[in-house]
Amino acid sequence: METTKEVNFKELLEIIIKKWWLILLLTVICFGTAYIYTVKYVTPVYEANTVLYIGQEGGSLGSIDVSLGQLNANSQLLVDYKQIASTRLVVNEVIKNLGLNISYDEFKNNVIIESVLDSRLFTVGFRHSDPQVAKQIADELAKQLTMAVLQIVGVENIRILDQALVPQSPISPNVLLNAVIGGMLGFFISLFVIILMFLMNDTIMNEDDIEKLIGVSVLGDIPEFKGEAR
Repeated sequence: METTKEVNFKELLEIIIKKWWLILLLTVICFGTAYIYTVKYVTPVYEANTVLYIGQEGGSLGSIDVSLGQLNANSQLLVDYKQIASTRLVVNEVIKNLGLNISYDEFKNNVIIESVLDSRLFTVGFRHSDPQVAKQIADELAKQLTMAVLQIVGVENIRILDQALVPQSPISPNVLLNAVIGGMLGFFISLFVIILMFLMNDTIMNEDDIEKLIGVSVLGDIPEFKGEAR
């Protein structure tokens, strides 16, 4: 039984090697298809970020001394500011001021607020298919956030340090990654097809196949003569 398995795997490997052109062809086709589809039909997404600074809760923006306790307090403030930035008070004001045709939920899902490690800085970002619009929304959102914090918390402890730049390249899709995934898919599909054809092929190719089929050893064979009959 073990010998039969070894022979089968050997035959399968030989067939895979013989069909290398099919594997290469399907891999290249799927790679190219995924690349072209991603470039032509997948909408790119751009992200613009505005940088803000968190000052003391008492309203002091001039001090730059940062202690561990202050960093912990700033982390909690950042959580609060994330929630404030996603409120209808802020979002609807941004939508109105920029004349955007976008729903509240869609807007909220594209807001990105992240802290800068070990500092009082944090970024307010927005993702959009138009890089110019992404920049405008990020800046306006940061502006409305500072005004909302003053209105809700009653202290002016955040300010804008850097306005957003117009992003030059999209953050998604990853064209090369999608193409590689497509190529890998083509590679495995070709292997699957070759293995399936091998398993479904019940053609008798040699004496070993006859022995496996009827369980009797072959004593001899009749050669095929070419040319004149003898």
